[in-house]
Amino acid sequence: MELAKMTPLAGLVALLALAGPGAAETFPLRIGSGHAVGPVTYVNTSRDFLVPEIEKRVAERTEHKVRLIEAYGGSLAKLDETLEAVEKGILDMGHVCFCFEPSKAMVQNLNYFIPFSPPSAVQQLAITRKVYDQNPALSEHFSTNYNQTLLALSGYDNYNVGTKFEWEKFADLSGHKLGGAGPNLVWLEGSGTTVVQTGIPDYYTNIQTGVIEGNMLFPSSYFGLKLYEVAPNYKIIDMGAMMVNGLLINNDTLAKLPPEVTDIIREVAREYEQVTAEALDRDQAAGIEKLKAAGAVITVLSPEERQAWAERLAGLPGAKAKEFTEAGFDGPAIFRSYLDAAKEAGY
Repeated sequence: MELAKMTPLAGLVALLALAGPGAAETFPLRIGSGHAVGPVTYVNTSRDFLVPEIEKRVAERTEHKVRLIEAYGGSLAKLDETLEAVEKGILDMGHVCFCFEPSKAMVQNLNYFIPFSPPSAVQQLAITRKVYDQNPALSEHFSTNYNQTLLALSGYDNYNVGTKFEWEKFADLSGHKLGGAGPNLVWLEGSGTTVVQTGIPDYYTNIQTGVIEGNMLFPSSYFGLKLYEVAPNYKIIDMGAMMVNGLLINNDTLAKLPPEVTDIIREVAREYEQVTAEALDRDQAAGIEKLKAAGAVITVLSPEERQAWAERLAGLPGAKAKEFTEAGFDGPAIFRSYLDAAKEAGY
């Protein structure tokens, strides 16, 4: 009896069959952001926790490997390009600042529309996470419209105001030019200030050249960018920490990964939320101390002025709730969720 001869093609088919669908693979994935490592906390925790932890756990708990190729500082997509880069697969995963997507992610800028909210990023995250969990349309928005899935929230520490000039009252800002990311410029309504939309990569040069005379920014980055050199007056107003960033993954990428790998990515991403919030609170406190040591003039807005400013913005949540509803969301329910969660948190 003769054994049947196996052709090369048949041999390859047999080999692939033996390997099976669970064969070990290495998955290279591109992850990026418009912000750079160094002055921006959420990018630092991406580099120091998210990326190595995903790679480590996948290697330890599966037969596969993930190799994350990091592209921060706008090297593949700038701040206002990251959402589209993830949608098109230029990035597999991207840290999207919703503040630079005022139309596509208007509702996800929720925190900006509740000024003088918790200055602690840990507390703000706990509140905002409840809002997302209770209002799934906030997350589903990205899968439905932009071919990506929201994995985690992140953001920034407590917003304050840094300027070239000294000021004590809200009225003192009149006639000056201040910069902000976009949605937060609404905080200056009624101040008589000329507002300029700009961002972290351009703040130093814009202040130095007179495009703006200061900005609204959190202490960690105000120090990291050395803005105290060109605008030495930093006033603590406690506008609040802001969870207005999202870590998103392309849906086509997600579908190609084995379930055990996607489970780990989701697991680490959710832990990244808390790791980043805790780092933000540390960096906020350290930022204030470093600014003092660098010679910045640190002052605090009086309680009376803060209250008066808050009263000027009292109608903002209601107005935005209406806009959210017009955009197809349940605006009142989203704001109620936030206020209920804030009350439960003791704020």
